[in-house]
Amino acid sequence: MKIMKKIVIIGSSSDISKSINLSPDFEIIKLSSQTSNFDVLNTNTFPEINNIDGLVYFPGTINLKPFKNLKKEDFINDYNINVIGLLNVIQHYQNHFNNNSSLVFISSVAANIGMKYHSSISMCKSAIEGLARSLASEFAPKIRVNCVAPSIIETKLSSRLLRNERGKENIINNHPLKRIGKTKDVSNVIEFLLTEKSSWITGQTINIDGGLSNIQV
Repeated sequence: MKIMKKIVIIGSSSDISKSINLSPDFEIIKLSSQTSNFDVLNTNTFPEINNIDGLVYFPGTINLKPFKNLKKEDFINDYNINVIGLLNVIQHYQNHFNNNSSLVFISSVAANIGMKYHSSISMCKSAIEGLARSLASEFAPKIRVNCVAPSIIETKLSSRLLRNERGKENIINNHPLKRIGKTKDVSNVIEFLLTEKSSWITGQTINIDGGLSNIQV
């Protein structure tokens, strides 16, 4: 009997997570505050899960404001959701990852290039990328750890940024590939990182940003 690989999706209510489509060889365990009492900031709500082969952490925020309008509490709240929640999850399940398992964290293009109004999210996602590289070194060779760093993707989380047609056109024109990202653009890469096809990749941040972070046209 073939053993199914167990993948834990944290934040399974996100639009990107919903577009993940792995083969029947994978058992997907979905955890979300919107579907249960699960809370990334309260480890008492974490279910017991053993023999984990992969984990993706989706919880995040889009808090775009001028720096002068951000309160300290804004930074703390964003950091708690993006970073402390992730730390809680990894520390809680660290001893339950199988050999050759894969962890995928969600960063942002804002961690790689300076973007106005992104000070809080840039801080949080930069921390995640640094954590991923450090853990990739510490957990090798048993566990692989990588990040994906999207630019803006059409999701319910970003909908308020895309509701204005003029603003949407400006965003499109800022990207060399002249479109806004789709959820599948990101989930395709996540699926790759969770499978053996990426078995020699760790400690990396993969930009999924229509070329924004590296080229100008």
